[in-house]
Amino acid sequence: MGGGQKSYVFIRDPEYAWIPAVKESDDGKKAQVKVPQYREEQDIICDGGAGATGWEDDEVLLKDYNKGLLPVQNVDGGGHLKPFADMVQLTFLHEAGILYNLKYRHGQGKPYTRTGDIIIAVNPFQWFTDIYTEKVRNRYSRILVWENTGEAGGDPRDQVEPHVYETSSLSYTGLAFEGKDQSILVSGESGAGKTETVKIAMNHIASCQQGPNAGSMATSPILERVVRSNPLLEAFGNAKTTRNDNSSRFGKYIQLQFDMGTKAEQEFRSRDKATCTLAGSKCEAYLLEKNRVSTHEPAERTYHIFYQIIAAKDKTKYWSKLAGTTNESFMFVGSTDTNTIEGMSDADHFANTVDVLSEVGVVDDQLMTLMQAIIIVLQMGNITFQAKGGDDDKSEVLAKKDFADLCELMCIDANVLEVCLTERTMKTRNETYKVPLNPKVAREACESFAKEIYSRAFLWLVRCINDATAAELNYKSGTMKNFGIIGLLDIFGFESFVRNRFEQLCINYCNEKLQAKFTEDIFRSVQKEYEKEGIPLDEIKYDDNTDVLDLIEGKTGLLAMLNEECVRPKGEDQAFVTKALAANKKSPALFANKTNRRGFGIHHYAGKVMYDAEGFVDSNQETLPIDLSEAASLSSNEILAKHMTNDACSNFEKKAAAEPSRGAPRRAKSNLVSPTVWAKYKGQLASLMAMLGTTNSRYIRCIKPNKPKKPVMMQHMTTIEQLRCAGVVAAVTLSRSAFPNRMDNSVVRFKFWQLWDKEKYPSKGTKDMDPPTKLKHDCEALLKCALAPLAENDPKTGKPITIFCVGKTRSYFKFGALEFLESHRSAGLDVHAVQMQRVARTFLTRKKLVGSAKARRESVYIIQRFARRMLAKKSAKKHVDKARADKARYEAKKQKEAEEKEFMEQLAAEIEDREYSANKEYKKYEARLDELDGQIKEAEGRFKERHEEAKERVQSAKDETAELRDKLENEIKVAAQEPAKQAAAQKTKLEESGKLIAFLQKENKKLKSANDKAKKEMKKVKATNEKLVESNESAGQSFEMLNSQSKKMSNTTSDVNKQIEKFKKDNAQLREDLKSRQAFYNAEAQIRLQYQKTLAQILDVFQDNCKDADLVEDVVCVALECESEAKALLAAAEAGAPDM
Repeated sequence: MGGGQKSYVFIRDPEYAWIPAVKESDDGKKAQVKVPQYREEQDIICDGGAGATGWEDDEVLLKDYNKGLLPVQNVDGGGHLKPFADMVQLTFLHEAGILYNLKYRHGQGKPYTRTGDIIIAVNPFQWFTDIYTEKVRNRYSRILVWENTGEAGGDPRDQVEPHVYETSSLSYTGLAFEGKDQSILVSGESGAGKTETVKIAMNHIASCQQGPNAGSMATSPILERVVRSNPLLEAFGNAKTTRNDNSSRFGKYIQLQFDMGTKAEQEFRSRDKATCTLAGSKCEAYLLEKNRVSTHEPAERTYHIFYQIIAAKDKTKYWSKLAGTTNESFMFVGSTDTNTIEGMSDADHFANTVDVLSEVGVVDDQLMTLMQAIIIVLQMGNITFQAKGGDDDKSEVLAKKDFADLCELMCIDANVLEVCLTERTMKTRNETYKVPLNPKVAREACESFAKEIYSRAFLWLVRCINDATAAELNYKSGTMKNFGIIGLLDIFGFESFVRNRFEQLCINYCNEKLQAKFTEDIFRSVQKEYEKEGIPLDEIKYDDNTDVLDLIEGKTGLLAMLNEECVRPKGEDQAFVTKALAANKKSPALFANKTNRRGFGIHHYAGKVMYDAEGFVDSNQETLPIDLSEAASLSSNEILAKHMTNDACSNFEKKAAAEPSRGAPRRAKSNLVSPTVWAKYKGQLASLMAMLGTTNSRYIRCIKPNKPKKPVMMQHMTTIEQLRCAGVVAAVTLSRSAFPNRMDNSVVRFKFWQLWDKEKYPSKGTKDMDPPTKLKHDCEALLKCALAPLAENDPKTGKPITIFCVGKTRSYFKFGALEFLESHRSAGLDVHAVQMQRVARTFLTRKKLVGSAKARRESVYIIQRFARRMLAKKSAKKHVDKARADKARYEAKKQKEAEEKEFMEQLAAEIEDREYSANKEYKKYEARLDELDGQIKEAEGRFKERHEEAKERVQSAKDETAELRDKLENEIKVAAQEPAKQAAAQKTKLEESGKLIAFLQKENKKLKSANDKAKKEMKKVKATNEKLVESNESAGQSFEMLNSQSKKMSNTTSDVNKQIEKFKKDNAQLREDLKSRQAFYNAEAQIRLQYQKTLAQILDVFQDNCKDADLVEDVVCVALECESEAKALLAAAEAGAPDM
């Protein structure tokens, strides 16, 4: 489409996403535009450039835009934005139009905007008291609940501004008067205001159920308990991330339960009083991010409760050994750059957490149980392991003191717990055996144990909250079981980081499922609108996200591939990625990462996301081994002992046990294959979607307008990304999939009447028709005439393509049609303008020709007035110029003074901030000094105790030294009686004998063998050693004889020398035997090593090529048995020579 008509459009900008511009012309490939320049992002609005500081000429390529058309602004003739509370009414509904409509309303202090049935809530980062008053609450309840009978016609929402109260009122109406369970799905990124929005909705629902004549808002005790429990769930389920200091790392579905009344009340529901009343509530928790317990990014934190309990003033109440500990004392916690969340310190948060726990009945022993479970998790992070006895395949606890403290906390015997952490029990069909774990695997098992304990403690807490609020237990003494439901889903939104892991894939999979339901619900609303307007439904064509869901959960999808890799022994992340890419190479939603062999990407509805599969296999098989489950059952802590297998969120919901099958006995299940994390996750998600499927869903999309969290400000890129992730843009695309633009029929005829040739395109409307029907026929003829240049046939079917469609009250246009009408609107006015000019010129000419004396006098007067006016204007211009110069000087002076004042204020504020920071740091150091003083005093006490103990040891050593000195003197006296030569010879002989024995023992310890030949050789060595011992004993006897027969020393010396020579020969022979045995042992070890490598290769090939999982499992078990037998033989060989 080319043309010279100017129009107000949007163009893309790398910094601000979309900016307004004025299109001067285009040639079909490029467009010449003028772009207004503004001081900052917040000033960029649709005002026709009135607030711009200047203009810049630019040229844009039309191929970069949808169908080569620039998005048109929703403005009036002067270029000023025409905002709408319901964006469905926008003439041009596109991404840029939504952005600037939201920005205008956000700047006007209107945080809520409607898009059909969706409420978009932009976080204002300030509280607007005037829109949350009791009067406003009652107005929404009155209009949308108690007066909404449907008899007056029209949409009652037209009488009120968009609001969360609108969604809560319609949800209560749907439950009370239509008998259909309701759900409100609140989504958005961290800091978008989801939790606050849920609170506002719950409070208003409680207000609605009080009836049409509700007075002052008295908060329901049940609702108060639910709202107060939110900080409790935040303490255990929220953490600091790079995006938000208080980010929810789990999802929750709060179900408000209502007493629907008697059958008569349900069938004939009165609007004069409330018969559908709040009875209780339940909370379902989903998808807790367990990995955050043990690992988190350096700029992030783990869950708040860990920092709170460490910072608590009375932390020694829960465990005495917390005294003097800091965040750095625990490896799971580590250092942090902040100890304040949302304006409160961790210590203050902990005090609030304990208060709220008491409100839901967690006090005394239960409080101690919960807190000690959290401390157990903390302490587990400090447990480290090392190779046992130099064997890298075995492990033992390295941190003995921390481990002893852990065992004390859990009340479990240290030996039992160490075996559970360092060995794993394996079960097959026929037997049970234990396999030692290396230090790395033992550490991973310890971390998995800690994560499982934390997740079970979290579910235990959710059950406690439900016990305090559920209607099944607290309403009418628990006699009722069936209640109406209004559910509120508060769940994390779509996530895309620099490095996306297994958790992000799970979260985005959840959002894909919710987006599929969202798309289905939006399609229904579009279907209703088209049916109401009489538009054919076959025009609706849209893309859903079934290809992404098939990729993730299909038979050969990512879920199946990952579970299959987890079943395989030695499953690898890279193998999972390779198989997934090969099995889904035809999927348009999957693509490979060319720079990372363990990476892959998915085309999600919100955009492309790259995933790093490192750790996927390990993260997916965090199943607690039977050893650790048994260890937990031995603990005195109730959560560990009784709740490690309880997946329920409520204590009162117990599924009936399945009846035993009468068929053939099933094969015993091995613990080598167990349910994966993703399989459990899919089951949870299926349960959630099933619950939502039984309700009528309404949507609230929360938007965080800027990262600094400042009022009024809106950052374009941040907002656009959230609109895409929240599915708002996708919803708009779907709602306008057939006809993106729409306009009321009356506006169409008023704006484009000049493009209608009534002779060639007559209207079918007659005077007998009612005005709306006649208007419809007029618009059909008008648009058929005006859009004739765009008419074309479908190349596939040969039928004309529908460019527009006229409904009962509105006209709908294909993309580009309305832009064409706007650009050619002035062309039809040329003919009418020429006709008007002809009449005006004729009138003026006739007036001049038919002049008179009076007319001439009037002409003179006119000339005189003109002359006087020119003189007066010239004089006035001088005064005006002078006044302007004076004003400019005055304003410059005023501006200078204002700048100086602002500088001084900023300087004072900066000085105050620095003084405050310095005082804060001083107090911090002072507190640290006090803490260090306490530690020094404690250290001094310990030093004194150790000093006294050292004194006692020194005195004991002195006594023992004196005793030894006396003995030595006696021995010297005895030795002095013997000749010095004999004493020296005997000393040399004893030293050589001792060295020989030590050498033999050292060499024999190195000898090991795993077969019968090695045993026989070991026996020979033992026999040789016994001979040497006998020789040594005879040497001792000879020495004694020398002492008793000193007179025969010369003869005895000769015999001793001969015996020494014999010992030397025996020693040389023994060394040769040892060398030969060592060579034989090394050869046997090489053969054994080669055998193990060959067996491992055979096993890998067998696993890769065999499709029978049971056979693979049996072969693996046989291999493990062989290896265990070999180790047993080696141990037996070592036991055969204990003295060597």
